[in-house]
Amino acid sequence: MSQMRFTVLGRTGETVLDLEYERVFAIGYAGRDMEKTMEHIRELERELGVPAPKKIPTIFQCGNYVLTQERELAFVGDKTCGEVEYVIVLCHGKIYIGVGSDHTDRELEAVNVPKAKQICAKPICASLWDYEEIKDHWDEIRLRSWQTVGGEEILYQEGTLRDILPVETILKELNERVGAVDNCVIFSGTVPVKNGFRFGSNFRYEMEDEILGRKLSADYNAEAISEEER
Repeated sequence: MSQMRFTVLGRTGETVLDLEYERVFAIGYAGRDMEKTMEHIRELERELGVPAPKKIPTIFQCGNYVLTQERELAFVGDKTCGEVEYVIVLCHGKIYIGVGSDHTDRELEAVNVPKAKQICAKPICASLWDYEEIKDHWDEIRLRSWQTVGGEEILYQEGTLRDILPVETILKELNERVGAVDNCVIFSGTVPVKNGFRFGSNFRYEMEDEILGRKLSADYNAEAISEEER
């Protein structure tokens, strides 16, 4: 059992959630539009050599230790990058929604996707929303990410939660294929990148609810450390 503290930002105020979580999952190829999902699969095959999945969506279990709220992170090699995702946080049967980055080693992904998902830390914003407060306008919520490349911050991803499988579908897939889940953290899958994969020194990500006029946002520095022995 692992622990992490969050702040739940509600319509009427803030509360602290001390989560004891048992498992961390990363969902892959979770686009609602099957044509766009297949386009993403072909993009990964073409640009990075990532083999097509056997089943869509894919479910990867990660070690609990990959989840982090740290801002200074180091990854082996210079071919790792983040991707913004909504995150389901289950705590004693209640659903909270956060935002995080499924940071992945893209070179290793071409060889072994589960290992690529496992090897990198997965940052998550320290604030959450109550799912009940946002589910009636779920599809309108926006996701964005930026990368700092060569000292310049560029828009990397932009989309809405309409682009990704909804909470109920993801939980149904987990319950059918993994078993009943609770007290866990689930990365949902992502929205498309705008101009191909980029590898930057900082990754900034956010989820914006324009209906309620609020955002969840965070960023982290991604240091590329040497692959060679010293």
